Amino acid sequence: MHHGTMRWLKKRDAVIYFLLWKKFRNTGFTLLEAYSYLDPYFSKKITKSTIRYMSRVGLLITKENQMYLLPLEEYLELISLPYLKRRATLRHRIQGSL
Repeated sequence: MHHGTMRWLKKRDAVIYFLLWKKFRNTGFTLLEAYSYLDPYFSKKITKSTIRYMSRVGLLITKENQMYLLPLEEYLELISLPYLKRRATLRHRIQGSL
């Protein structure tokens, strides 16, 4: 998981996350279930690529053929900590050289 170049979710990714979270929350789901649930709004191709992206950035975890969404709060913590650590270091360095 590489957080250095972490970008915020695009609107479409965020909407897909939100819909899946509302429906499945802490229960696991399959790709097939995601497809059928999102079918009125998104193509299989979009659903699959968004799920792949969410998995790559750590927002979605797969175990035993079930996918689980990370709660948004946990995800934000995950991406905030390295960022804040880097900010604090940069800020300290800048203040130290004044």
